[in-house]
Amino acid sequence: MQKIRRSYLALLVLAGIIWITCGISETWAQGRFLDQSWGDYTWGTYGGNREASRMGREEIVARENYCSTSGCVLRLDGIAVRPPKGSAGQTMVLSTTYTILTPDAVAIPVAISRDIVFQDKSLGRTKNIESRRLNGTWVQEIDFTLPANAVAGVYTLKTKVTTGYGSDQKEVQFRVE
Repeated sequence: MQKIRRSYLALLVLAGIIWITCGISETWAQGRFLDQSWGDYTWGTYGGNREASRMGREEIVARENYCSTSGCVLRLDGIAVRPPKGSAGQTMVLSTTYTILTPDAVAIPVAISRDIVFQDKSLGRTKNIESRRLNGTWVQEIDFTLPANAVAGVYTLKTKVTTGYGSDQKEVQFRVE
């Protein structure tokens, strides 16, 4: 019985050494062990994202002539793909500009999702990027690398911003050459 325990323990130690040596634990933790199609997206590679305030509540209230009795405002001001033309393997930036105004000047949950479409077929949707944002105008950018086998043509990026008060969406086209 003790011989079986030692064998089992030796097997576990060996498996652990292989796990660490081969980098499987890091690969698994980053989600790269699974095929991409099982993850949050199925086409391309999404990198880091950045979000910054473009205009604060007071500036937006003055510009929009907003009154707290007007209710809630959620507006997707614009989306862009930079550069608007890319090639297979190139990293592009997907940019989203949106405005939030609520009667109370508190941070609210915001979710941004993106879907890339080619020839009326969805190629993949990003994981929702969720955050809490104060009232104002915000710009969120996410790095996106086109797959090495991207087919030349016109693609559509569909972006949706959602809060507890509603949602807004827009689309923009970009070209892969």
